[in-house]
Amino acid sequence: MKFYNKKNDRQSVWIAIICSVIFCLFSFVYLYFYQADILAVAQHILSGGVTTYNKLVGAIIITLILSALQMWVSSIVKFDTRLHALTYFPSVLLMSVLCSMFPENDGTIAVGFGLWLSLFFFILWVGILTTAVRFRHERSKRTATTPALSTIWKNIFVMGLMFLFLGIAGNNNPVNHYRTSVEQCLKNNDFEEAIRVGSKSQDTDPTLTMLRIYALAHEGKLADELFKYPVSGNSNAIVPMENSTQCLLYSNDSIYKFLGAKPKTPMKVKDYLRILQNSGFASSAVKDYILCGYLIDRRLDDFAKALPQYYTISDSLPVHYREAMTLYTHLRSKPIAVYHNDVMDTDYEDMLRLERKSASAASRRIAVYEQYAGTYWWYYKYK
Repeated sequence: MKFYNKKNDRQSVWIAIICSVIFCLFSFVYLYFYQADILAVAQHILSGGVTTYNKLVGAIIITLILSALQMWVSSIVKFDTRLHALTYFPSVLLMSVLCSMFPENDGTIAVGFGLWLSLFFFILWVGILTTAVRFRHERSKRTATTPALSTIWKNIFVMGLMFLFLGIAGNNNPVNHYRTSVEQCLKNNDFEEAIRVGSKSQDTDPTLTMLRIYALAHEGKLADELFKYPVSGNSNAIVPMENSTQCLLYSNDSIYKFLGAKPKTPMKVKDYLRILQNSGFASSAVKDYILCGYLIDRRLDDFAKALPQYYTISDSLPVHYREAMTLYTHLRSKPIAVYHNDVMDTDYEDMLRLERKSASAASRRIAVYEQYAGTYWWYYKYK
């Protein structure tokens, strides 16, 4: 004979409410604050740029859909109360696939958490489900009941494991997040915030470098602050070109307009900048693109030769240009242009003394980084 246990029924309701609140809060926070930019890029690419992702609306809608999926699973699968949290696994698995998307260099979107991996974990979940149902009858025969608090903590623990799984499966590439965040800032004309994104991290790639160069140039800070950030790639990647760096959310045409004109056909960036200069369409930012391109490539001789065309060699030069000219003057026995500044010369000599004190290349690199990271000297010698 079966009896209705009102206490167990109330316990089941409370566990369902607690798990629902935890899942909805985590899902919303994860989607809104961490994966919003990745989802925005994915929607932009998949829709061909026709639709725009709203992170608030998107986080709410996705959370509601995943919650509805859990309710459907729960109505079909009668898990023991102690395993109620497992009814959320299909929702977590779907969110893992959704949040594992990442942009490819060719402008397409790929899924990091692939079909076969998803199928494996789904089969594993079905196996756990089958085992739980098989032994449910034996558990129901036990006279002792599990304390409510213990059951709640077991479900919370299972939820935590699933969220850890989600965190591992989702797109955790910092460069992807920085890049999409920067492009969102650029779309909103928030160039200052675009410069700040990922500023404390050393993770970068050529496209992120290209976007930072554009944001810095737009704010007139390129020649003073470029090497305060990690730089990746060479001068042929500082402007978006076919088979090179490309914007995903932001328009490439906006960068071309800022520089002066859009190239008719794909070409090397140095040729594009030279043509802009010769055509008279070049904006004031082009000169710094040219000079910083030489510095990125460590072409000090070309930099020293081109600098007088755009700037008077004096103490009013931008910071990185003064650093580059100090380095050039010390490295060349017969420099085509000479620059001396008491402060710069002293700092450079101090760096050389610091290098001489270090016994190994590794210790030298660390010692110089601690005092001279963010200077062109550090980039030229150690990056």
